[in-house]
Amino acid sequence: MDEFYNWAAMGGYGLYVWSVYGLSVVALVVLGAWPIRAKNKLLAGNKEPTKEGGT
Repeated sequence: MDEFYNWAAMGGYGLYVWSVYGLSVVALVVLGAWPIRAKNKLLAGNKEPTKEGGT
């Protein structure tokens, strides 16, 4: 268990390293979900009934 703690502490820089990893994962999730949500909103907006044959 002590070896894991030493590895996770990363020579005293563990808090910085793990917080940056966490922020990077959050950023990647947001950047991945953003276009999917935008596409779904766009497609939902296009499902309105259209008038056929009118001018």
